[in-house]
Amino acid sequence: MATITETLLIWGAGGHGLMVADVAQAAGWRVSGFADRDPRLRGTEVGGLRVLCSDSELIDGATSVAFGIGDNAARLRSVDAVADERCPSLVHPSAVVSGSAVLGHGTAVLPLAAVNAGARIARGCIVNTSAVIEHECRLGAGVHVSPGAVLAGRVTVGDRSWIGAGAVVIQGIRIGSDCIVGAGAVVIRDVADGETVVGNPARRIHPPG
Repeated sequence: MATITETLLIWGAGGHGLMVADVAQAAGWRVSGFADRDPRLRGTEVGGLRVLCSDSELIDGATSVAFGIGDNAARLRSVDAVADERCPSLVHPSAVVSGSAVLGHGTAVLPLAAVNAGARIARGCIVNTSAVIEHECRLGAGVHVSPGAVLAGRVTVGDRSWIGAGAVVIQGIRIGSDCIVGAGAVVIRDVADGETVVGNPARRIHPPG
């Protein structure tokens, strides 16, 4: 593993930020610390790394930035506030990413995940622990595929959608933007924009009233 001489600042000092810092360090980055919007965190430590500055201060700096923000829409806004060349994609050494897959800037692939042949993942995504993105899947910007979730071949997921832990999406399914697929759901039909689906087989949750 080669050591990367440039430093990396993690935007977001919560639980996901701790995970992203771990991925970055395992991948050889020198992590300088965290930035967070909460001024009360300045000077505190998270996982042995200090919270150095606010998010507004890091936007004007020169350091490379990774994103420890769990909320999809907020993470995507943050990615879009920073120049592309300052937002590397991060891949944990235990993850497998095909040479023919494409990772957008600001995306993180966590331990034991797999991104297989021909998959295309847009900017600001999370492929969480042990998630599987099979061949020729297409993930829009700001998508989060949670731990242990499986997207079979040629699945399409729209911007800012969230695939819950342990969910399974069968091949060829299209999931719209701003969707939530509940933990453990088995998706066998397309999901329209903005819908939340749960269960096996996954069914839409109807809003009250």
